[in-house]
Amino acid sequence: MAKNPNPKQPNEHTLYLGKSGSGKSQALKQNSALPKRGVRCLLWDVSHDHERGTTYYSNRNRYIEAVRRAVASGRGFRLGWDGDSSPEAFEWWAAVVWAVLDGNKPTYVVIEELARVVETVGRAAPNLRKMYNEGRKYGARIHAVTQRPQEIPKTVYDQTERFWIGQQKGPNVRKFSELLDISPEELQALKPLEFWHLDESSGQQSKKVALQYKA
Repeated sequence: MAKNPNPKQPNEHTLYLGKSGSGKSQALKQNSALPKRGVRCLLWDVSHDHERGTTYYSNRNRYIEAVRRAVASGRGFRLGWDGDSSPEAFEWWAAVVWAVLDGNKPTYVVIEELARVVETVGRAAPNLRKMYNEGRKYGARIHAVTQRPQEIPKTVYDQTERFWIGQQKGPNVRKFSELLDISPEELQALKPLEFWHLDESSGQQSKKVALQYKA
């Protein structure tokens, strides 16, 4: 059960949005707001996009035991789930994340391709909703990735402060150009590994970022 609520915790929930091949996982890997080591990190990563330094599990009991041992050690860890990728399994995983949150210790939560494991664009499923709506004060810092932003719950958008928006198509162009306060043409001009970055908590304007691929 999440413990030690601290309402003063910052909201660092981040979304990485872009069509296939735009470089979303690269943006996540290169984001300095997600430390590479020495922190508590739980990953939903069935495609092994974040293998370096991550230990993976596909058995629920073994995953729970590994998380329990890691938390008890007091040291940093990176534990990834690569088993069943159904929406039901994702809700179970979200419950595991919630159980170890601690407002005194930031926990980084990585979710690859969120749209694959949610079933509504309205209200999120209970455990995901709780993680987004209440996780901040318990130290959760969620980094979620998707190539189908039109298919993820409104709850996720409402509780996210930071955005990395890459190549878009269709109605998403106008939607996200309005969010970024740029022209649709500026968004459509993006190339792979180029993103518009927006941190709503800072009050600053969005800025364009060009990345270089890193293995």
